[in-house]
Amino acid sequence: MIEGIQTAETSMRPKMARMDIIANNLANVNTTGFKKDRLFVRMLNDAAAGTDAAGDLDGLQVTQATDFTEGSLRQTGNPFDAAIQGRGFFVVNTPDGERYTRAGGFQLSPGGVLVTGAGAQVEGTNGPIRFPDMSRVQQATVTITESGEVMIDKETIGKLRIVDFADTSVLAKETASLFTAPPGTPLLDVPEGAATVRQGCLEESNVDPVHEMIAMTELQRSFDTDQKVLQALDDSVNQSLQVGKVS
Repeated sequence: MIEGIQTAETSMRPKMARMDIIANNLANVNTTGFKKDRLFVRMLNDAAAGTDAAGDLDGLQVTQATDFTEGSLRQTGNPFDAAIQGRGFFVVNTPDGERYTRAGGFQLSPGGVLVTGAGAQVEGTNGPIRFPDMSRVQQATVTITESGEVMIDKETIGKLRIVDFADTSVLAKETASLFTAPPGTPLLDVPEGAATVRQGCLEESNVDPVHEMIAMTELQRSFDTDQKVLQALDDSVNQSLQVGKVS
């Protein structure tokens, strides 16, 4: 009976973690460049779990992974906004070092440097993207080409630095749409034709709210069932303890 309580409690733990992940996905359904997370649960064999008890549910391997499926593009009309259609990440320079993102909601700093909404400098292939004459920007035409070149009228002032990774699973979320990579991770050039930059667009979250709500409902029902089982087992234990008790 005690084993049954332990089994029920163990099965509830990954469900609670998955519920937190779904809730976070839903909270970021409108976050530009957000990538949804998933939880994978696998029961280890007896040797890997370090136990002689067959089917011991303490031997669970719980893995959280980010789904880097591309989100849909939304037109904004802002000439400084950019989205990557295909592979790759924009590189931005934060106080803590380089970070990688699919969120291309860019703007100009007072000094004429292209930055993110949080103020991180957007990296070009030869350093930060900098507009040399802010007064000229107001009257000029700003163009970001499909290859990532940033132009003012017909003058190229830089090219967006876009990198890729052999294995995106090494990336970790620092914020909702900003990623870090372990030190020494190779940064790959995106093959020609594998990425197209779309000016005046933003990549939306890849979260499907309907799918997430259905998953949350099913998970809540399963969790409620586990709670009822746990309560029933607990009641049985209490009744057993009363047997033979001297009043």
